[in-house]
Amino acid sequence: MKTDDEKELAALLRESLAGNEASYAKFLDRVSRLVRAVARRKLGDSVGIEPEDIVQETLLAVHAKRHTWRTTEPVMPWVYAITRYKVVDAYRRRGRRIEVNIDDY
Repeated sequence: MKTDDEKELAALLRESLAGNEASYAKFLDRVSRLVRAVARRKLGDSVGIEPEDIVQETLLAVHAKRHTWRTTEPVMPWVYAITRYKVVDAYRRRGRRIEVNIDDY
């Protein structure tokens, strides 16, 4: 990501924290595209996990925790960390367990 993009996204989030809804919509639109690319790359061909689910969960977490972002810090490392945790959570939910039907026993 370019430094100018980072600065613009940080400015959009700062404006949205001040109550500018248009800036927030623009921020979410731009961030969703970046998160979607990361989710697709991290998930690869994982069966049972949709990248779009990661995008939605990440955006919900960003919305719920946006007040925790330090306005003097870069915004994308914060967003990428949330995305990484959502990917890990998706893998955990999917699990690696084998289910055996015990009706025959």
